[in-house]
Amino acid sequence: MNKFKLSAQTIKLLIIKFTGTFGSGMLSFAIGLYILHRTGSALGMGISLITGPLVSLILTPFVGFIVDTFNHRKIMIMAQITTSLGLLLFGFVFRLWPAQYYPELIGLIIILQITDNFLGTTLTASLVQLFDSDELQRVNSLNQSISSLASFLAPVVGAFVYTLVSIDSFAFIEIGFEVIALVTIAFLHFSKPIPNSTPEIKKTGSSETVWQNFRTGFQYLRNQHLMSLLIVSAAAINFFFSALNVGQPYLLVTTLKLSNTQYGVTDSAFAVGMFLGGILLSLLKLKHHPIIISYLNIAFLSFILIATGVPEVLGWSSSLNTLYFIGLNVLNGGILVFINTPMSTYMQQLIPQHMQGRIFSLDSTISMLLMPVGTLIFGFLFDHVAALPVFLLTGIALLVFTISILTLMRKQKLLDLPENTVEQEIKE
Repeated sequence: MNKFKLSAQTIKLLIIKFTGTFGSGMLSFAIGLYILHRTGSALGMGISLITGPLVSLILTPFVGFIVDTFNHRKIMIMAQITTSLGLLLFGFVFRLWPAQYYPELIGLIIILQITDNFLGTTLTASLVQLFDSDELQRVNSLNQSISSLASFLAPVVGAFVYTLVSIDSFAFIEIGFEVIALVTIAFLHFSKPIPNSTPEIKKTGSSETVWQNFRTGFQYLRNQHLMSLLIVSAAAINFFFSALNVGQPYLLVTTLKLSNTQYGVTDSAFAVGMFLGGILLSLLKLKHHPIIISYLNIAFLSFILIATGVPEVLGWSSSLNTLYFIGLNVLNGGILVFINTPMSTYMQQLIPQHMQGRIFSLDSTISMLLMPVGTLIFGFLFDHVAALPVFLLTGIALLVFTISILTLMRKQKLLDLPENTVEQEIKE
């Protein structure tokens, strides 16, 4: 039973993660719905969707620099205060000038994206200071589960609340969630010292510029072949996974003619799978190298891709197709947890503390870059080619890619490196 006992520190982290994800998820759902209803324009909706990723791309060097240079608790507290003030300002401005709702909402999206970037990167880089090394896998797994639960509940609750209150009231409700997270952050216990500067600054006494900080991060990735491969792999996996993001809704709604309710249930099964996968992984002690675990599950994901297209040629009823995709998406969600969590835990353990801000910021940005490309390519393919061949070839390509990366890692003996190799290479 001890496995189910959570420390006070873990509970605090889960509260921060749940309130942040649930609150922002509800607000994002409401903003998207409001823009769609008011404008009736796919372009208007599209601009709101790409605003966040563009802001993230611009912020990358600044986020890494600040997270690696300043006190982590202060960064997270400032991010939460700025978020709350931004929401408060939006609520009052919207009430004064409701006709200018679109630029006001875009401005709010930009503010929230900036603060979320700082909070998310700082929290990820702080886990090695908040928890012992042998706790990280469990913490990351539970983190994934609670995020999935919040993501699952947010649109459901958001849809209900949206019918009751206006969009400005939604912003005021979100402030409540942000304040809960803010208070919880203040009570986090950082058991290890929080670096205020990099070793280079301490040694020379000179200030490191944003560009120098960013360039050092790229230098690190260039010299650390394993980390480079992991980050490039993450971007490639996101590219392949966009086939599911684009193709599965198209297949279920357009080709297999599932109802909106049936599609909604299959889509929810994905979050359920991630929740269950996170709980399961938190109870397991991995006996193999975490990177091997991650890449074996990437190989499993390639078979999920292939299996996604099979019902197109089987002629099943909509009920049977619904059951099939519920099972497939639960499995898919669980597999993603077993891909992401061991890999992120390994990176947290090996990346030097003073470099985690810039590396995780770069990782997030690079991983995100290929998703829009994948969305465009697979969107075109699914418009002109049957689903099964697209899913079949994508699954095979992902399997070949995975085997190639694993072979390269073994040939270069990257998985045999001692744990202090990362520290040694960056010092050199």
